[in-house]
Amino acid sequence: MPHTDVITDISGHYDMAVRSLRARAVDRTILVTGTGIDAGRIEALKARGYDVRQPSPVLTEEQLTRELQGVVAYLHGGEERASRAALESAKATLKVVAFLGVGYETFVDVAAADDLKIVVTSTPGAARDSVATFTVGQIINANLRIFQQYGNRYPDWTSAEELPNELSARNIGIVGMGVIGSRIAEMLRVAFDANLAYYSRTPKRHLERSLGMEFMELPDLAEWSDILVVMVPGNDSTTSMIDDEVLGRARPGTILINTARPSVVDPGALYASMKADRVQLAVFDGFYGKDCEAAVRLLQDFGSRMFVTGHVASHTRQAMDRMLDQAVMSIENLLGGNADPYAVGAADRIPEP
Repeated sequence: MPHTDVITDISGHYDMAVRSLRARAVDRTILVTGTGIDAGRIEALKARGYDVRQPSPVLTEEQLTRELQGVVAYLHGGEERASRAALESAKATLKVVAFLGVGYETFVDVAAADDLKIVVTSTPGAARDSVATFTVGQIINANLRIFQQYGNRYPDWTSAEELPNELSARNIGIVGMGVIGSRIAEMLRVAFDANLAYYSRTPKRHLERSLGMEFMELPDLAEWSDILVVMVPGNDSTTSMIDDEVLGRARPGTILINTARPSVVDPGALYASMKADRVQLAVFDGFYGKDCEAAVRLLQDFGSRMFVTGHVASHTRQAMDRMLDQAVMSIENLLGGNADPYAVGAADRIPEP
């Protein structure tokens, strides 16, 4: 082979190697968002040679779009919305979005991800006990009105009618009987001997028998309940599920507990029911956006009857550890060319190398 041909051949191989190394460098970055992330739980990704990037915990769509550039996997533990535009901007490299939790539909445009051949995963079951315990805690606090007694050295009731009721004397309706809803029902029944009924798209006959509760249609459940608990996923089919028809049937003095997504409860319907004193207290974990006028009015007019926390029900140390472990495993599986049991959307898809 002529000397010049040898040099050309070596040069060509060198250029290919450099391009390959550059491609691998670009495709070795994983974006991790959110707060309360245990760095030790993502060490496995670093040990496999990935560069883990953790930006500010609160990202706008524009910031997320910028952060996703050159990223091969995105561990979504924050409050940002992975929109179609943000995902499209990263389609050249992004292969996996691993969401911490089960309410991925609120935070990830799964249809867009499917179109772009990006696999979305979730962490079902990991936060079951933390969300259920938080919800039961909110039920106890609201029902006993413990919040009213903070700072009082002596009871200040003026009549017997002001005394709170034990949970065993209350009708508690649960909307949604999935993994978390059924756990809430179990806690309330076993620990407090509460009177339970429920609504679910699919009746759960085995739970009716084991927990002694009745299935009711949603408006009937609202009319029966002293405490109405909302525990369904947030998606197109559940948006404004708790509407005027439902809350219009609520009995005066109802306590509404929503530790699902805010979108499940129509804010206008809630405003009308609170104004009519059908809903006495409304408890939310996570709230509507600041641009929602009805939500602003709720806080302005009924602030003392609104109890809002910042989407923290799933944030116990143990639940976060379980979710992170599942998400890291999903990323490792999918980037390694294997299927993952926690994939949603196009669940049988494996990212192309």
